[in-house]
Parts: sequence; structure tokens; C-alpha cells
Amino acid sequence: MITFRGDDRPSQSIIPRMRILHFALENIQDVPGLLCRSHTMFGDDGFLVTMIPSRLGFPDGVCLRYPLLNSGFVRIARQIGKRSNVNVAVHELKGKIKGETLLERAFFHARDLWWGYSLHKAWRRYDLDGFDIYHFDGDIPFLYGERILKKLTGKRIVTHFFGSELRKFGMNPYLKERADLKITSELDHRKIDPSLFFVPIPYTIEGLCPRKEENTLLRVGHSPTRRSAKGTPDIIRAVERLQKRIKFEFVLIEGVLHDRCMEIKRTCDIGIDQIGNYAGTGYGRSGLEFLALGIPTITEIPHEYEPLLPGHPFVNANLKNFEDVLARLLADRAYRQEKREQGLTWVREFPDPRRILGEIYSQYHRLGWT
Repeated sequence: MITFRGDDRPSQSIIPRMRILHFALENIQDVPGLLCRSHTMFGDDGFLVTMIPSRLGFPDGVCLRYPLLNSGFVRIARQIGKRSNVNVAVHELKGKIKGETLLERAFFHARDLWWGYSLHKAWRRYDLDGFDIYHFDGDIPFLYGERILKKLTGKRIVTHFFGSELRKFGMNPYLKERADLKITSELDHRKIDPSLFFVPIPYTIEGLCPRKEENTLLRVGHSPTRRSAKGTPDIIRAVERLQKRIKFEFVLIEGVLHDRCMEIKRTCDIGIDQIGNYAGTGYGRSGLEFLALGIPTITEIPHEYEPLLPGHPFVNANLKNFEDVLARLLADRAYRQEKREQGLTWVREFPDPRRILGEIYSQYHRLGWT
């Protein structure tokens, strides 16, 4: 704490603001971006840096535009190397280290040399070594190797797992050694590493107007970013069977920018997040968006994870009972209204970014980061 005293002004105490850099491959679903912007609620400054532009139109912050990452060549290479399939069965969950083989490490280090050029141009321009805390969203440092992390000696390092990176490919070995705080927002990651500090996906309902009326012909919506990860093929088959018994409209929302996605979601009466837990457990941002629009939402949350989501309003379903669960929602207007009200209350409070970041700040204070 710095205290200034002088005869010509009153005594005052000034607490220096922390500068916190969030670095991510992409501002996926605006989770890194929302966390970054929310630091102002705690009197600190957040700064977002991404490798590639958001495919869904979310803010990029400073985008380094690392070469090849968005290219058709890389997409083909991922398919050949089976990296595009991020599904991991529950019984296959285990701790892994990214770059376990000599060939993988050689590839990553060669890629570092190429990406290093893009990073070097931005490093001094944006004073990227001038931050107090480095929050690596997705467990992705600036480069795979430790060269840049060595430059950050004395800095406070956080690694935060989202999505399938830890589940499918493992932890970056240098961040595993260097990170002072390890966080996850994926329920099943605790099975891989019980020491990870869990915080839910942050989400804000600011600016959203919930639905108040229903369509005459009920509309059911599903918006997968990746079909295989959300159990979309199973959902489509179940919906097609149910449509032979009950009249309703099914809308598959994919391949559109986020603003357009939200416009279509707003026309739905029932939402479906995911079924099957193929590449993630419980729910994602899609489910939160449906709830925030006042739309009762179906997803699969295994019983063992219920304590991490106290009072959640999701309509729980699995592969065996999904068709019956959806049929009940379609048939029971009062049940839909009950879930609508529960959802709006829960989504205002539980994923609120102030609350989520407050939990992260509790870890900052535990580590003496003030």
C-alpha cells in the first residue's frame, strides 16, 4: 500500500491495480473474454490476447494470428491424425502430458519457431512481459516450450482448462511445473486431476430479454459447435422418432455467427444442450444461453456431479430416457413454465461472472497475490 501525505491535499491510500493478461487459442464462446473484462469489477485491469480470430464473432482482443491454425491444411491434418475427434469415454479419463512422444515434441518445438515470429512482433508493442498475472485459458501458453515461460520468472501463472484439451491431449508439461494455480471449468476434469480448482463457466444475462410467449407449434432447438461432442446424431434420431407421435418443430442451429445463433434460439420453446457426455460433462454455454432466454433446457448431468451444480434447473436426460423426457416437456405447459422460472433465477446467480471471478480471487488471495 502506498500512502501520500501533503499539506495541500488530504491523506489518501492508493492500492495499485493488478494487470492480468488472459491468453487463449481463441475467445471460444467468449469465456476468456468475459473473465478478462470482469477483472474491472475487482478494481484490476484485464487484457485479452488470442492466437486466432473468433469463428463465432466474439471479441479477439489482441489477435496474434498465428499461421496455419485456421487453414484447410491443418483441418485435414487433424482429421488424419484423429485430433478432430475429441470424444473420450469416461473409463478412458486419465492424466496425460502433451508431447509425450519424441515425434510430438519435435513437431511442437518446430512450430514454436514459426509462431515465435508472430509473438515477437507483438511482445514489445503490447508490453506482454509487463503483467502481474498470466492467465492461460485452455492450458495454452504463448508457445509449447518453456522459452517464454522462463521470461516470466517472478510472475504469477494460472492455467485454466476448458473443453477437451486436458481430456484428449493432456497438460502442457511446462505449465504443469510452472503454474501456481490450476483451474478447470469442466466437471469431469476432477477425475483426471482432483487437485484442480473447479469454477463453473461464467455467463452474464446482461442485455438479454427472455421469451414470454410460446409458439403455437412448439419449437425445439439444438446448437452444437461440434456434433460428435454434443451427441447430436443421437438427438436427431430420437427427435425423428418422437415427431412421428407428436407434432413439433426441430431446429438445428450450427455454422452461424453468435448473434445470428441467439436470434434463432430466441424463437425456440425448448432447448437441448447435450446428451451422452462424449466430450464434456453436464452443460456448456449453449445451455446457459437457452436458460437466459427463458427456455427450459434438456441436458445430461451425471448424478455424481450434481453437488457441483447446486439447485440447477436443467431437465436431466440420458440416451435411454431422452425421448420420454422431451415428450413430457412438449406435453406439459405448466412443467415448461416451472422450468422456465427456475432457469431464469439460477442463470442470473450461479454463473454470474462476479461470483465466478470472486472464487478465482479467493485463490489469488490464498496465494498472496494482492
